[in-house]
Amino acid sequence: MQYLILVLSFLFSLGAYAQQSSFKSWQKEAKKDIRMLPEYGNTEKTKSEIAADTRFVNSILENGKSNSEGAHEMIHIGFDYLYKGDLKTAMYRFNQAYLLNPKNSGIYWGYGSVYMALGAYDEARNEYTHGLKLDPESAPILTDYATTYLGEYYDNVRSNYKSAQRSLKMAKEKLLASYAIDSEYIHTTYKLSIAYLNSQDCANAKKYLKATRALGGQPITKEYLSDFNLQCGDCSDVKTGSFQIESRQNGVTKIVRSQGYQIEENEALGYKLKLKVDWLDECTYTLTPVANLANPAQKDIPKMVLTCQILEVNEGHYIQVSSSDDNDRPLTSQIEIVQ
Repeated sequence: MQYLILVLSFLFSLGAYAQQSSFKSWQKEAKKDIRMLPEYGNTEKTKSEIAADTRFVNSILENGKSNSEGAHEMIHIGFDYLYKGDLKTAMYRFNQAYLLNPKNSGIYWGYGSVYMALGAYDEARNEYTHGLKLDPESAPILTDYATTYLGEYYDNVRSNYKSAQRSLKMAKEKLLASYAIDSEYIHTTYKLSIAYLNSQDCANAKKYLKATRALGGQPITKEYLSDFNLQCGDCSDVKTGSFQIESRQNGVTKIVRSQGYQIEENEALGYKLKLKVDWLDECTYTLTPVANLANPAQKDIPKMVLTCQILEVNEGHYIQVSSSDDNDRPLTSQIEIVQ
């Protein structure tokens, strides 16, 4: 199974070593800048720092916002910086939210997310725990708490299998608790699918992937669908049959696929090709042109080999990504099932 850190979120875009190295650098720099620590490190501030805090709070109130509204705005801005990868400014904004309303659980969600991005899972869990004390019914915080265990799973799965499995078990427990709070929080259903796929539990991986699609499917990546299909995919219903692709540019391309060959015809473009089909696995196949049926006398047929991977099969259509050996730029298509 591929390394699915990117599946979870940008928070896992760094490798484990890079994250640990970044966290050490963060800790070193934070000794000189208390704004990089949650709640400013609970250290005694200087008179100038206290004065700066007072000016900031007053500026929010003078703009007609309440402490609660100002804190909410700072949290929102903090997450914007977090998603851009600017962790330091994100922490600054979460701390400003703390100045305005320390009882807002979103502040600790933000603190935890910064530590999560640094690979500091224990520190992240401490902050998430604080947030859950303020809001025990927060599915987003509980789901991100669970994600710390998914992070540990991926960090250890190649080097310490038993430890990785313990982390995976904890991730599922926390995700199921979050799902019990809010079954329509899409990041919970998606991560449950990921967790169960890593547990080789295809039934539940499919269940929660289906739930994620029903909620809109936004977090689902092609990489995850590829791994899902390799392990749990069932493309038997579309290995043979009649299909078609419609586009404004090319019109309708009709496809008839048998066990070993595929006929493609597009009347608007004036071509009809016979292609050899070779299945590489349950949901991946290659197409090699073997004959020009529109002009049998023409021997100059394309020599490319097209590799197609079916990402998902739905009622009435399937999604596939394809690339050729002479152009590896992937093309994603929705193919209608005719019969």
